[in-house]
Amino acid sequence: MRKPVTALFLVLLLAHGAFCQTSQPQSDGRIEIPFRMVEGVIWLDVSVNGSQPLHFVLDTASGDDVIDRDRAGELKLPLIELGERPNAGTGDGTTLVAFTDNVEFSVGSLHYKRLHVSVVPFDGINRSYGERFDGVLGFGFLSQRVVTIDYVHQKLILHPNSTFTYAGSGHNVPLKVVSGTPMVTAKIVFGGKEANGDFLIDAPFRRSVAFTTPFSQKNGLLADARKNGRRVLPGELVGVAGKSKNWTGRITALQLGDFTIPQPIADFSETTAGSMGRPDIAGIIGAEVLKHFIVTLDYPGNRLILEAGDKPQPSETDMAGIAWDAEPPDYQTFRVMQVQDDSPANEAGVQVGDVLVSLDGRPASKLRKWKVTEALKRPGAQVEMVLTRNGNDMRVKMTLRRLVSLY
Repeated sequence: MRKPVTALFLVLLLAHGAFCQTSQPQSDGRIEIPFRMVEGVIWLDVSVNGSQPLHFVLDTASGDDVIDRDRAGELKLPLIELGERPNAGTGDGTTLVAFTDNVEFSVGSLHYKRLHVSVVPFDGINRSYGERFDGVLGFGFLSQRVVTIDYVHQKLILHPNSTFTYAGSGHNVPLKVVSGTPMVTAKIVFGGKEANGDFLIDAPFRRSVAFTTPFSQKNGLLADARKNGRRVLPGELVGVAGKSKNWTGRITALQLGDFTIPQPIADFSETTAGSMGRPDIAGIIGAEVLKHFIVTLDYPGNRLILEAGDKPQPSETDMAGIAWDAEPPDYQTFRVMQVQDDSPANEAGVQVGDVLVSLDGRPASKLRKWKVTEALKRPGAQVEMVLTRNGNDMRVKMTLRRLVSLY
């Protein structure tokens, strides 16, 4: 690929319904574009070569704008095939990569053309997120202007590069752009130790922070996460290159600039392939951190500006012990892909392959995957599921609890 398509392809979500995305340039040249936000992930309506609006995600960690392979076919875009490529993103496998030329994107009232655009299949990501990715807006979009991501008011503000000045109360964090991806230095605190590292800013990564295998091993992060009987959960990260082995736990704190994120959920990679096997970065910082701020990506000024939004609290992860797969075409068939040992789901008899029929009386056909995920993050909550197995329905009840405990 001309530029690496990186960490979007980790293991984000579209809230269905009418959404009118409008924008008009301000007198100072600014463009404001409202966005949908689900689980901290930013969804935008994007037109490609004059098409009807498509569902794109803002991906700060993608080295270019990218179009889904199926959508490129529907749009009849001519493809230049590059074949299967390794290390095209997260995952231990390869990615079928192509390019298409001379693509015009329209995002609100911003219109721009890219001479070359990457085309990859998003099938695995669609299933993981439970929504259809038509594409991502990466460096091609973010390089057009200085971009403010206002998580508080759910809008983008696009400032002209040549006239942008900042006089707010935010904090500047030095930023460097490497192969189209923004990188900052952050400090992590784990146990009684600290470590600094270079992290990619990855807006669509739904959790707080993930550590590459080399950085985790160098600093003994996974071993520390297991100290004193604390639990880490086995799992997988999903990207365009398939799946990679991963463990989920906590660290004491993440320090980004002048801000401290307490007890974030952290992912510890064990792969040697793809973006999470890279030795040149410490990891990625995701939406669970970014959503607490108004974030400005000032590429010309080599800085990330953070304005405080709400007060960060310790993040949470699944408390039932279930990993779900959302099956196409509507991504409303939720199949159990993994059941954690010593979890409410395991104790209730849930098995791999079970399919969700209803959750707390709500039919699965009325749910999206993100709603299921959020419903299972409430410590102490009692939930009731109807599952189907081999054509037979069964009702299970469980009381949710933290599987990754607080310090």
